[in-house]
Amino acid sequence: MKQLLGVFGLEYQLRRSKRRKTVEIQVRPEGVRVLAPESVSQRWIDEFVASRRVWIETRYAELRRQLQLIETRQAELTDASQVLYRGVEYPLQIQADADQSQVGFSDECISVAISRRVRKSKQDACRQLLEGWLRQQAEAVFAERVGEWSSRMALFPASIKVKSFRRKWGCCDSRAEVRFNWLLIMAPDDVLNYVVIHELAHLQHMNHSAAFWSLVSRYCPGYKRQQNWLKQQGATLVLP
Repeated sequence: MKQLLGVFGLEYQLRRSKRRKTVEIQVRPEGVRVLAPESVSQRWIDEFVASRRVWIETRYAELRRQLQLIETRQAELTDASQVLYRGVEYPLQIQADADQSQVGFSDECISVAISRRVRKSKQDACRQLLEGWLRQQAEAVFAERVGEWSSRMALFPASIKVKSFRRKWGCCDSRAEVRFNWLLIMAPDDVLNYVVIHELAHLQHMNHSAAFWSLVSRYCPGYKRQQNWLKQQGATLVLP
């Protein structure tokens, strides 16, 4: 059951669960959500939320900044647009009425040629071509990175898939299948490597125990820097 509660001017939505053992605060653009065990008193939850007020307000400010960046990046695609690819912004060049549709890449720019036979709008066609190209690059890069880190870590997945996820960058299941968010192709290489190492480590530890983080740290020293990058910049990994 969800409840809209408030403490010292902070409103939050409470969700209790018999199976939950800890209290967690989630800050999202749509509001604050608190997940709590049924056994924890309302007074304790209110005090806990109040004690985290500074963190909540800081997190809200960070989310607002990220949303502003996203809105800027999601403007109409033009020759002035910037496309993120492996941590670098490349100017976009759009050519309409081309002989065939294709995407080109160089150190100077990412170019999108749209066939004159395409009937959809220039914007839709450009977006579709660009996303298709980025997904292809993601599949190739993740296959390469997983191959390299699997050999180093002696941990080999049964399969690799590149997917669309709303709220996660990767996952590993009990069948030893690893999946990655294709948007990570826009992130710097060290961030992409961290996610690969993180998911491969789950082949040995299907949890986030101290042993798991020790394994991650062995192959990605200072991994918290990449973690923080994803927390602070991850929301900006969107198609323009």
